[in-house]
Amino acid sequence: MASPYLVAAQAIPILVLAPLLVFWFGPGLLSKVVICALIVFFPVAIATMVGIRSVDARLIELGRSLRATRRQILTTLEIPAALPSIFGGLRVGVTLAVVGAIVGEWAGASKGLAVLINLARGSLFDTPLMFAALVTIALVGVALYLVIVGIERRLIGVR
Repeated sequence: MASPYLVAAQAIPILVLAPLLVFWFGPGLLSKVVICALIVFFPVAIATMVGIRSVDARLIELGRSLRATRRQILTTLEIPAALPSIFGGLRVGVTLAVVGAIVGEWAGASKGLAVLINLARGSLFDTPLMFAALVTIALVGVALYLVIVGIERRLIGVR
């Protein structure tokens, strides 16, 4: 039921929405969080839907035969079975969140890595500053990715 809205929200480029979101929510942290949430939501939602739909039908039938409620089937069968897919979406989403934070900083003209990138591409293209900003962005993305992988291994185990 929500699929058309998800696709429509994903079809609009975040670079177009970012200035509007900064205008609505202000140049502070809230607009950056909303931008990151919009970027991250789609891959995580799709991965979750795929994970829940791929649960073995025999497990669900077993739950129904034991008179489990819909909520019990969801919480004890579907979500645990879908966790690998959900964490796959989170691994993609967390790296995209870094991009969202930079887009939010760029649109809000606040301090941060986006300002360094804008300074580096100024009149005398400062190559070392640009590389420093890009390496920092990459390191933040890798660190967040590893945090999600660590949480996944702790909850699910090594696959």
